[in-house]
Amino acid sequence: MPTLCLWNQNCLIAMQEYGIRGFPTIKVFVPGNPPVDYQGARDVKPIAEYALKQIKALLKDRLNGKSTGGSSEKSETSLSVELNSRNFDELVLKSKELWIVEFFAPWCGHCKKLAPEWKKAANSLQGKVKLGHVDCDSEKSLMSRFNVQGFPTILVFGADKDTPIPYEGARTASAIESFALEQLESNVAPPEVTELTGPDVMEEKCGSAAICFVAFLPDILDSKAEGRNKYIEQLLSVAEKFKRSPYSYVWAAAGKQPDLENRVGVGGYGYPALVALNAKKGAYAPLKSAFELEHIIEFVKEAGRGGKGNLPLNGNLEIVKTEPWDGKDGEIIEEDEFSLEELMGEDAGSKDEL
Repeated sequence: MPTLCLWNQNCLIAMQEYGIRGFPTIKVFVPGNPPVDYQGARDVKPIAEYALKQIKALLKDRLNGKSTGGSSEKSETSLSVELNSRNFDELVLKSKELWIVEFFAPWCGHCKKLAPEWKKAANSLQGKVKLGHVDCDSEKSLMSRFNVQGFPTILVFGADKDTPIPYEGARTASAIESFALEQLESNVAPPEVTELTGPDVMEEKCGSAAICFVAFLPDILDSKAEGRNKYIEQLLSVAEKFKRSPYSYVWAAAGKQPDLENRVGVGGYGYPALVALNAKKGAYAPLKSAFELEHIIEFVKEAGRGGKGNLPLNGNLEIVKTEPWDGKDGEIIEEDEFSLEELMGEDAGSKDEL
């Protein structure tokens, strides 16, 4: 299908890529094959007849089970995410994960050469680094927004999503994977253990996490600030150890989230308690051993392998909004003393014996 080539940067790249020397030049692109020049008459009827002939040949090949990719190997699904102006900000810019994004054009020969390597890299990096791709023929706004001048352009969106850096290494799967893992090391955000003070925290921390570890800590009157901080420090140590994994860590004081406690069976065996929660699947698994660092680490490892004895949450969680802990020891509220006469009123003074 002929494409109008406007005099801009894209056109210059296409001219260089396909050796175009004059206008009009008509090239035929058949999936899986290099483009060929159309040499027929430049009238509507012969062009249409030639196009129909190519389509019929392509359909015949597909009906006969022939691959259009030049290979008899079974096609492997790519885990690279298709990005566009509708989902780019939500998936990439608002994410805390490391993203590496390819900006390509369908007609670009270098992009076609990169495609299988990009697919291999995306599949190998699954669960570690996100790879995505943008079709710049369809997404001119994203191309302009990130000042893409040539194809393919690969940009790295790390901790500072507003300032992506270009990838200028080799265009092979192994090189892309090595680079991605190096970037992952330097772009990992510091670990966090967040107090569960409402549904917004639940959504932010547990909504998209592969596993959300929820700790239920003793009442502040039982542990005091020193004891609570020790528990939180334990969780921070675990978060640091598994900081490359897509996990999140939250905590709630005993009794502050009654519906959540009830659904995950916390309370019957005391505090502190810990559960591994998968909000997407609606399942959880409890820590059945002591709330100690070595046991928690083994629990996180086991949860990452799929866990054992996973249980259903049964319904939507009701997370209530609570005041965040102020970091201080709790205060015992002393009730005012009262007399029997104040409680019973006038009847207190006149007692009828039974």
